[in-house]
Amino acid sequence: MQNLIFIPPTPEQRRTILEEYAFKYDKRIREDECGEITSLSRSSRWKMEQEGRFPARCHFGRNSCAWLLSDVLWWVRNPPAVENVNNPYSRKSA
Repeated sequence: MQNLIFIPPTPEQRRTILEEYAFKYDKRIREDECGEITSLSRSSRWKMEQEGRFPARCHFGRNSCAWLLSDVLWWVRNPPAVENVNNPYSRKSA
């Protein structure tokens, strides 16, 4: 079965992935750093987040949000599957 949605890591998986990337603790990352890690545009991440294929952001107020570093690193390591990426005629029209 293909993984079509983002499934957050368990606490043990969070610790493991942070250790692999040499981070001592989890932190919240802002827009610029998230874009740098994922190499996705802001609108692509937003669209994937709405579809449940990217980690949800944490809101701190009306104009402030961030992502957990461990969630983004987990997503980079385990991206959601893409159905039939090589067939342009099977795409759903928006």
